[in-house]
Amino acid sequence: MAKLESYTPTPAARAGRIVLTVLPFIMGLVCVLLSFVPVGRIFGTSVMPAFGLMAIYYWAVVRSEMFPVYAVFLVGLLSDLLSGGPIGLWAFAYVLTYIVVLTQRFLAVNAPFSVFWLGFLMTAIFAGFVGWAAASLFYSAFLPIGPVVWHLFVTVALFPLFAWIFGLIERRILPSS
Repeated sequence: MAKLESYTPTPAARAGRIVLTVLPFIMGLVCVLLSFVPVGRIFGTSVMPAFGLMAIYYWAVVRSEMFPVYAVFLVGLLSDLLSGGPIGLWAFAYVLTYIVVLTQRFLAVNAPFSVFWLGFLMTAIFAGFVGWAAASLFYSAFLPIGPVVWHLFVTVALFPLFAWIFGLIERRILPSS
């Protein structure tokens, strides 16, 4: 009987696997950076969607094993550092939102896109409320809710486009589970 040699992946294969493992995290960081590009000024508004929240929700539902809670914390921390607001505000809001999404992800996995989108609507409302409440506590005043609602509206309206982009990347680059 022939003896089979054990398979050990090449260094390039191991590096490729590492890149694939951190791809959702990298996409989350890119989405946060995109949130601070003043594209909205072209359309006459300074409101930018929460692209980071879109990435967190998508990957938490679709591939939660590839986007752990510490990656969500780092995405939120980058958002805090770039926004100039209280450090930890969005890190806290995103981690809390991520935990809630993980507990409810069974409702959106393999569901029609309308259910997936409705889940994102609820997630955006939750994250927006947590962020607004934490900022109001930090500044010891009730902040106006109108800008938060407008921000959430724009975020939820653009989510289908980003979900489609994330889906393309997932299907073409990431291995099937």
